[in-house]
Amino acid sequence: MDALSPDDPQWVGPYRLEGRLGAGGMGVVYLATSPGGRKVAVKVVRPELAETPQFRVRFAREVEAARQVGGFHTAQVVDADPGADSPWLVTAYIPGPTLQQVVAQRGPLASDEVLRLGAGLAEGLDAIHRCGLVHRDLKPGNVILAEDGPRIIDFGIARAVDASSLTATGAVFGTYAYMSPEQIRADKAGPASDVFALGSVLAFAGTGHSPFDAPTLLTVVQRILDEPPALGGLDGELRHLLDSCLAKDPADRPSVSELPARFAGAPASSGAPRPEAAVPAPAPAPAPAPTQAATVEDPAAPADPYAATRTGLAPATPEVLATPVPSVPALTAPEPAAARVSRRALVLGGLGVAVAAAVGVPLYLSRDDGSLKGPDGINALAYSPDGGTLAAASPDGTIWRWEMPSRRSTVTRIEIARYTQANAFSRDLKLLARAEENRIQLWDVATGRSAGIFTGAASDELQQSFFDSVALSPDNGALAGTSRKGVYVWSLPSGRAHAFREDVTRGPAAFAPDGGLLAIGAPVEVRQMPADQVVANLAGEQNDFSNLAVFSPDGQILAVTQTDHKVRLWNTASRQDIAALDRHGTQIEALAFHPGGRIMASADGDGKAYLWDTASGSTTAEFDGGSRIEALAFSPDGKTLAAGIRDGAIRLWNVP
Repeated sequence: MDALSPDDPQWVGPYRLEGRLGAGGMGVVYLATSPGGRKVAVKVVRPELAETPQFRVRFAREVEAARQVGGFHTAQVVDADPGADSPWLVTAYIPGPTLQQVVAQRGPLASDEVLRLGAGLAEGLDAIHRCGLVHRDLKPGNVILAEDGPRIIDFGIARAVDASSLTATGAVFGTYAYMSPEQIRADKAGPASDVFALGSVLAFAGTGHSPFDAPTLLTVVQRILDEPPALGGLDGELRHLLDSCLAKDPADRPSVSELPARFAGAPASSGAPRPEAAVPAPAPAPAPAPTQAATVEDPAAPADPYAATRTGLAPATPEVLATPVPSVPALTAPEPAAARVSRRALVLGGLGVAVAAAVGVPLYLSRDDGSLKGPDGINALAYSPDGGTLAAASPDGTIWRWEMPSRRSTVTRIEIARYTQANAFSRDLKLLARAEENRIQLWDVATGRSAGIFTGAASDELQQSFFDSVALSPDNGALAGTSRKGVYVWSLPSGRAHAFREDVTRGPAAFAPDGGLLAIGAPVEVRQMPADQVVANLAGEQNDFSNLAVFSPDGQILAVTQTDHKVRLWNTASRQDIAALDRHGTQIEALAFHPGGRIMASADGDGKAYLWDTASGSTTAEFDGGSRIEALAFSPDGKTLAAGIRDGAIRLWNVP
């Protein structure tokens, strides 16, 4: 559980909030205590949704329906206030691991366990449907395996069956790996859609993967629409039941009301059963945070896979809200055979762009968008705030600027540096701070004139006084740098020293987006500006030296590199570690956050680069720059990732 942030309320209605359990597309989930001392989960709707009258009407209708859902297989809604400034919903606290966690920890369940699980979940869905609701986001992260049986949680995007007119036509809600074909097509998703999701969830329980698992989101979607489910290893009546639940046509799927009896009466397969005799009980302690990321993100991976063990609401996987699949006009002229693209491919391509834009984070890099021939080596790379200019600095004494998207370039010449040292552009792209031995010199990017020189301590051994890193505050009011002689912070333009520490040396320097925090030194210290107060120290076994640090756009995450080639993610509000990102095999040379804040890019000396989902700790894309990648920068609109390559080229990748 994370600590409450300064912006979080202390109370919601009569419930006293104790901490943050997670956040999803609908809002924030808190652990709270009722007036009588019971633990409950409180979900507070996002302000932008609360401002929509149509949403409030739908939310109120769903709350009234959800209050009626009882039985042994759902999380009971105990209170709600749809009319509050920020509408909220309270459910019972249910301890226990999610199905996602259990399968990840101990592997797929035996067929008899899957059958019992299916009977319980089908009974829960039947209770939901009889109250006039469709869940619409059943997935492994929304199934808690409590001591007395499974629970279906998170009614966050459920919809009343008779309230379709209150939902925008063509909107897609849910988690793609467990969506029904009609959900993907943005058709009306009724109770049969939940039956399809049930089949996918049980297939995951029995095999360890989604039945439509694939390396990319678009391939997942295509398999759901066109291909049979992958149910290898399952047989007998269980296989037959899952095949029927996963029928493409909703009319061909069984009614949910008949499924509890069918699952309960179905014999187990002939395979050797596991020694466990029942659906597993909760693990004695939460599993450790993931440290080894998969090559491609599981589209169903939970953002906080452990939050659901503490609450009846699952903030795990953010819901997807996408625009309708665009129509594709008929081709009017013949194409060469090698260039023909099926209508299905065009439709799926349009869907991928729509999904990525709506989610607000890149899901994959679609293609190489070419390269810019630049200077001899790239020491710094940055976009202007409006995205109209991309700039690169080089040790050969040049600053290159390209007008985007025309890619016309201009070159500003400054003094040639004797040594390759740290460079950093200001946020407004007006200044370049360049380390030059034991000095940091500021250069006017437009004119190439010197804008100031800041000198550190000298040393008899030349390189002992060299600056390892430099950074300019967002308002250009402060300059920070590190060397083996200590860490420095100067005020601009007065030149007065804010701070100098000899006991903390080397390491990175990075300002938070609002300029209030500075991460500096090795091990990294987080300081409150004007840098005279240390608020946290990130010392650790692998953190005594970091060469890079960067804050997320909202300042909530600090990413620092480690000596074991991992990236450590640290929450600035709770002052706790989030994850250790582990894919690189050599020193990490560049870090950059996507403007949306959730995705981060990292690159190394071998030319390998990855996009990371910081919520789940998994990779969403990887690519090869062909040579050492020295700098990374996302365009302000988040659509392009620029990578500065050692040979002077700047590779541009489209980020859908």
